[in-house]
Amino acid sequence: MGAIKKFVTERGLGYWLSFAAIALGFVALGLYYKCGVNDFATELSSSVIAAVWAAAALAVIAFVIDLKAVRYVSYLVYLYAFIAFIGTQVNYIANVLVSIDGNSFTSDFLGAAICFALAAFVMLAAAITTRVAPWNKAEDEQNDLEVADD
Repeated sequence: MGAIKKFVTERGLGYWLSFAAIALGFVALGLYYKCGVNDFATELSSSVIAAVWAAAALAVIAFVIDLKAVRYVSYLVYLYAFIAFIGTQVNYIANVLVSIDGNSFTSDFLGAAICFALAAFVMLAAAITTRVAPWNKAEDEQNDLEVADD
């Protein structure tokens, strides 16, 4: 039990946020598989799919290496996946905004767009908070008091 507690408390907040970003990325990818082909986009974009897999691979590498820079690169790749997704769906978006035929955004499209954006920004938060560990605050304060006493 002590080994598990040590493993959990040694990791920063960014380590755990990376899991959420990976999950959001794969949820977005699943929704993209469902809504990516429509009257305006006849096939799925391989760049969107590759970007999500690359970002997830970088996040897994960040689990092993625990470098802030790898998480930033993963954020940029998730952001690219979001932009590529919007780019592949631009005709659909334009059709809905012009509203010639009364179409509206589907829940799958909105879910995919939101999940792609959240995956990117949660990974950014993970990169920023890589070394933040609020659960170690009491220990850090105790260590500061011991150093001050010396």
